[in-house]
Amino acid sequence: MLGLVAFSGQVPMLIATPLGGVLADRFSKRNILFWTEVVELAVAITLSIVAWQQLFSPSILIVASLILGISGAIEMPSRQAFINEIIHDRSMLSNAIALNSLTFNVARLLGPAIAGFTLAVFNESLCFMINSFSYFASIYTLLSIHPMKVDVTVRISSIKDGMDYITHHPIVRCLILSVAVTSIGVSPFMTFMPVYAKTVFHGGPDLLGILLGSSGMGALAASLYLANKKTTSNLKYVIPISCICGGFAALTFSYNQFLSLALPLLFVSGAAFITVVTSCNILLQEIVPQDLRGKVMALYTMSFIGMLPVGGLVYGSVAEHLGSVKPVFIIAGFISIFFGIGLLRTFPAIVSEA
Repeated sequence: MLGLVAFSGQVPMLIATPLGGVLADRFSKRNILFWTEVVELAVAITLSIVAWQQLFSPSILIVASLILGISGAIEMPSRQAFINEIIHDRSMLSNAIALNSLTFNVARLLGPAIAGFTLAVFNESLCFMINSFSYFASIYTLLSIHPMKVDVTVRISSIKDGMDYITHHPIVRCLILSVAVTSIGVSPFMTFMPVYAKTVFHGGPDLLGILLGSSGMGALAASLYLANKKTTSNLKYVIPISCICGGFAALTFSYNQFLSLALPLLFVSGAAFITVVTSCNILLQEIVPQDLRGKVMALYTMSFIGMLPVGGLVYGSVAEHLGSVKPVFIIAGFISIFFGIGLLRTFPAIVSEA
């Protein structure tokens, strides 16, 4: 059921994100972000009421996840491409993208910790209500931003143009593939952490918050590292090495029984994952032309978030068949390691030739 709920919330990234990319290149990105935030606010309020009335069921969670997934699929390409419209100094673009990742990961770090504590002390309804209030801050911020005017003479392109662009540019193709493989590699951590918290480490919601918070700390550290980088020249080595490190973390985590070891492994996994996806984002934003940025970032989003439900569903089936979630971490680990080794042998040369 965990895999199914995760799948229903993230699979729209594989279906609706191309539409989000087209919309991002044709309409105001700020307006798109505003209205998707309003939709997500309505879902959060609804879930808080459902939790308060004790009306939860798997079908309600799946429908809510689908709505949030569709909204996120339309939102993400605009959010990624919007950075280019609010950064006036182009030399600061890579730092701005890393800082955007930093804010995401601060929320990812604090959110599970606050939710775990709130859930343990109070109830689910208050968790969803706090989430509802957070959207007002986001909506206010969007209304306060005044982006640069974009060239309206840019030709209108389709998602096929984005696919053609990726096909004919090896460096862009490698970046998108790296994000997809990394997302598949980290998927077991996203999907099965509640299982580990309960059955392996014998804890509850508070321990789950600590485990997810440890992964968030790693992501936060990686974001800080990238935000302070002065140059992007060594990212061609950072990306494949991070894939390999994330793979070894998954292998070690698979049969680990000790909480003291699980926390640093989750730290490494979170750091490796964010290092790859943020580094690829930085390089893509530097390479891709304005008229294709929304479409390419839509494909990036599909690889980043859209592959997570695929991994969750496949790994969930494997875990069900084998009667254990531990083997899926081994599979994910080997996928990341082998891909990272292959990327280390080819990617630096591709970047140098670009």
